Amino acid sequence: MDSYSYSSLLPGHDSTRLLRLMPNKDETAVIKCQLFDYTFESGKQTHLYEALSYVWGDPNKTVPIFVGEHRFNITENLHTALLHLRNHSIERIIWVDAVCIDQANEQEKAHQIQYMAKIYGQANHVIIWLGEAADNSDRAFEDIRVAAEDEFTNSLIEETNQKAILKLLERLWFRRIWVRENTRQYPQSTKSRSRYFRKSLQREAF
Repeated sequence: MDSYSYSSLLPGHDSTRLLRLMPNKDETAVIKCQLFDYTFESGKQTHLYEALSYVWGDPNKTVPIFVGEHRFNITENLHTALLHLRNHSIERIIWVDAVCIDQANEQEKAHQIQYMAKIYGQANHVIIWLGEAADNSDRAFEDIRVAAEDEFTNSLIEETNQKAILKLLERLWFRRIWVRENTRQYPQSTKSRSRYFRKSLQREAF
């Protein structure tokens, strides 16, 4: 099976690619998707796609997906995220840098990186993938949510749960230098979600 080959983006400065993640009821089925060009309409502040923020992971550990009929390798961490994002019956439209940007095209990559604030800022939702649940992270999310909504102080959170929160905040996503700057660009509806994308927090919780 041939590897995927990119076509040039549409001319102009307001274009990118979006990923159409195809549904599948079988959670173990290979990921199939489509790439299509997308142009931002002038004056439109929010667009009907989701943008994924995540950590690539080890570039030497990859898993194949299919873009159309062509093989495309992505990192294990991104593969896990897409598995959890994939719906049983409805396709999802997502922007994800590793696939939507031709990483071998330095000119395109430089332009798209400069454009990322707009891509994230005008997404309908930004999904933050922190990785699989571990170290009591689901409880940590719940405590953060309660603290943010009810204005509880840290003294009301048990020591065990404080450790779980610290472990959560030690994950690689939070170590990225530009994370805090980028989250300022995210729309107000932005939600951070854990392993199953069910534990959701408004960005102000952080």
